[in-house]
Formats: sequence, structure tokens, C-alpha cells
Amino acid sequence: MFNADSTKGSTAPAQLGKHPQLKPVGSAMDFRHYIGNLWQRRHFIVKESQARAFGSIKDTRLGRIWLILRPFLDSAIYYVIFALLLSFSRGMDNFVGYLVIGTIAFQLLTTHLNAATSVIGSGNVLVNAFHFPRMALVFSFSLRTLIDFLPTYIAMLLFVVIVPPHAFPGLSWAALPAAIALALPFCLGLAMISATLTTINPDLKFIWPLVQRFWFYGSGIFWTIDMFASRPAVQDLMELNPGWVFLDLQRQIILNQTIPALGEWLYFLSWSTATFVIGFLLLWKSEAKMGEALER
Repeated sequence: MFNADSTKGSTAPAQLGKHPQLKPVGSAMDFRHYIGNLWQRRHFIVKESQARAFGSIKDTRLGRIWLILRPFLDSAIYYVIFALLLSFSRGMDNFVGYLVIGTIAFQLLTTHLNAATSVIGSGNVLVNAFHFPRMALVFSFSLRTLIDFLPTYIAMLLFVVIVPPHAFPGLSWAALPAAIALALPFCLGLAMISATLTTINPDLKFIWPLVQRFWFYGSGIFWTIDMFASRPAVQDLMELNPGWVFLDLQRQIILNQTIPALGEWLYFLSWSTATFVIGFLLLWKSEAKMGEALER
């Protein structure tokens, strides 16, 4: 006699395994489907980043006022120490403005290098529950970081305008959004690279702060490239450093009231594009390996 139940039990698993729409959670996707899956999560990326933005000022009485007040007070400390107490200028008309732009603007880069190391792990429950691209978590983190950074950046601009020797807005300031926009793919690439490598090898979370510190001091936060006129090799290294180029673009626009040369824009664009492409491909290729690492 024909046994419908036994036949159904023997064939259903095989048919289920061959179903094109059903895949094991965490399995790799081909590039086209991966892009499509990421695009489908665009609303999640925006909503999740907005929901988690400004987390540092929650449960405070002044609320979002701190987003402007805190960086302004930090900058005021530099002014009191270097301008009033030490009369420290390094031969520049506005050394404090130079220093403030360096310390605040550079935060956009270092936040992506350091904080992204925990992004993948924090979203592991979501990724394990759905066929969800981990890259969406990095995109959400990067957008949230940008939202948090903009008030700080506005505070920086207010400071250089208000505090002597003043850097008043000019036509060149219209290029500032382009300088920030140019850095976003670079930041995303940094986040994807650090998040991917740290998920696979958690020991790297102790290395990134060291890399960040070396990069910070090597990007001309406290000194200008002219100070190394007698050491052209050092000058060449600084000019090749994308962190220094990112800061130099903004310092020229804000303090010097000039539009940087086209070559400098194109050089940073090449760094930004290459970093994003490398980070994107690395994360996509490492999806399965990251899943295995998080299960250990």
C-alpha cells in the first residue's frame, strides 16, 4: 500500500534544502543578492541610527545643549592653556583654531576606527535570527556617528568665530560640506575593516587604540608641516597621510579662507574610494567567517 506519510517525510527535507528562497541563517550571499539585501534594510539603517543617536546625553537635564556646550568647553581649555597662559603660537596667527580643528574634526575618523569594533557583536542576535547582512549594522553605526558628530562640528565652527583671533565665515566655507562628504566613504571603509577584522580576531580591539593614537599624533594635530622643512622625508609622509589631508582641507577652508588645490581633493577622494571598496569587499567576503567566530 502506498504510504503517503512516509513518502512525505522522506521527500520534504530534500525539497526544502533545494528551495531557492530558503537559506541557512549566516550563509554567504552572492554579491548581487547581498547588495539587494542591504538595500532592503535601508529603512532599518536610518531608523536604528536615529533611535540610538545622542545616547551620551540621555538622562541629562540640559539634553542636547551638551552637544554644543561640551566641545565648546573643551576648545576653551585649549584657548586658556595655549593662548592665555603659555602664549603658544608655533609661529601661526591662529594656533588655537588650528589645534581645535585638528582635535575635533579628527574625531570623525577615530570614532569609526575604534568604536566600530563592537558593532557586529552587539547585533549578533539580530543577525542570527534573520538572514541579515552585517554590513547594515556598520552602515547604521556610521550614520549614527555622523548625526552625533554634526553638533560637535558646529560647536567647533562657533568657537573659531567667537574666540580671538577669530576666523569669520567666508565664501570658502561653502566647501566644508564637500570636505565632510568626501570623508564619509573613508570612514565607512575604516569601520568595515576594523569591525570585520576584530570580529574574526577579538584581540585586535586592544590594537586599534594604539593605531589611533599613533595616527592622531602623526596627522599634524599639534604641529604644521612647515616645522619639518629640514626633514623632507617627514613632510612627504605627512602629505601622504589621509588623516593629515582631511584636516588640511578644513584648515585651509576655515582659517586660510581658501579653496584647497584640486590635486588635494582628488588625492583624498582616491583614499576614500579605495578604503570604502576594500572595506566593503572584506566584510562581504567575511560574513560566514564572522558568523563562525561569533558562535565560538
